[in-house]
Amino acid sequence: MDFLHDCAAFVFDMDGLLFDTERLSRRALHAAADDLGVPLPADAFLELIGRRGTDIFQRLAARVGDDALTTRLFQRSEQHYEALLAEGVPVKEGAAELLAWLAAQGRPCAVATSTRTPKAERKLAAANLRGYFQAVIGGDQVEHGKPAPDIYLRAAAALGTAATNCGVFEDSEPGLRAAHAAGARTVWIPDLAPVAPAAQTLSAARAGTLREVVEFLRRPRV
Repeated sequence: MDFLHDCAAFVFDMDGLLFDTERLSRRALHAAADDLGVPLPADAFLELIGRRGTDIFQRLAARVGDDALTTRLFQRSEQHYEALLAEGVPVKEGAAELLAWLAAQGRPCAVATSTRTPKAERKLAAANLRGYFQAVIGGDQVEHGKPAPDIYLRAAAALGTAATNCGVFEDSEPGLRAAHAAGARTVWIPDLAPVAPAAQTLSAARAGTLREVVEFLRRPRV
């Protein structure tokens, strides 16, 4: 992870990276499916991770086979998710520590998330992390969602630099592919979704948690 020392700015994915919310989303989706009697295999949620709402809807509709029922499923899942979030936004290990360290070093940061911007802003504020970011770029701000590079190019521009000067933190395959396509260098921190071996090679480094990253950065540079 030596390359992180030379990055002009940093861009973070949100769900599954800053927040342990993918598990909440999975619970919400399957609770909604049970409510509506929609059969969903246990692994159906995994293919949705890292993607924005319009892409998620299309993938669910392909499984359900009925757009109207998919709309109800989508809405009911959001209701369950909001109820779970009301209990508190679960912050990932090391997230606050890393952001505080980067802020103390004067290193600008942005969020690049497939979540819609207003919802992302609300979650970051609820977790007391919003103040660490100079920009929050949601999936509604770009034409093409992850794995296209649009969101990382926009986040870098919002920080006043090129994506090639940014260090990115990601957990999902669509995110890894998006960051790589933008020219950024990425630290992959695995979460729920499996990542194909070919996509794993697109990351410049791998860490178990964000705490490992901040512990690395705190060490004297050799």
